[in-house]
Amino acid sequence: MVQEIPFHEHRSIIAQIRREVYTTGLLHEIDEFDELAHHFALFSAAGDITGVIRILRSDEVPKLELQSESDAQDLVFPQDGLIMEVSRGCARKSFSGMPMMKLASAMQDYARKQKAAHVVTKSGNRLLPLYQAMGFRVFGKPFYSDWFDDRKTGLLSIPIIYDFVKPTPAVLAEPQIEEEVLVW
Repeated sequence: MVQEIPFHEHRSIIAQIRREVYTTGLLHEIDEFDELAHHFALFSAAGDITGVIRILRSDEVPKLELQSESDAQDLVFPQDGLIMEVSRGCARKSFSGMPMMKLASAMQDYARKQKAAHVVTKSGNRLLPLYQAMGFRVFGKPFYSDWFDDRKTGLLSIPIIYDFVKPTPAVLAEPQIEEEVLVW
C-alpha cells in the first residue's frame, strides 16, 4: 500500500532508505526540494516503510528539480497544464513484489487524480524500457545529474515525460478567400 506521509515526521526514515538504496553516489540524502515535495511511502503487510518517493507540483514550486539540473538546461517543458515531477524513488532491496513499479504506478494514479497534464522524471538505461512500456517518452538528451555523483560513476540520467493531455497540433485558420470580380 502506498500512502502520502508528512516529510517532517518521516525525514529520518526517508534519509535512511535513500542512504541504503542509492549506493552509487547520492550527494545529499535530503535536498532543497524535500521541504516543498509531497512524500509517499510504500508499506509492507506488517506496516513497515519499505520504499519512499516524492512528487513536486509545478504550481507549488518555483522550479522543478529537472529544471535546476545544470547539464539539462536545454530541456523544453510543456507550457500547458500542471506538470508533476516524480523523483527520489527508492525501495529496500530485501523486499519482493516489484516495489519500484508499485511506487511508480501509485504516482501515475496520484498525478491523474490531481489532473496533471504531464509527469516528468529521469531514468537510467536499465529502467527506461519499463517506463516506456508505461507510456513515457524521452524528451531530452541524457545528462549527468547534479544530485548524484554521476560524473564519477558514468551513469547518465535520461529525462522522460508522460503526457496525460496529448499535445494538440495548432489548428490552422481557414484561408480567407476573397471573391474576385471580373471587369470587362
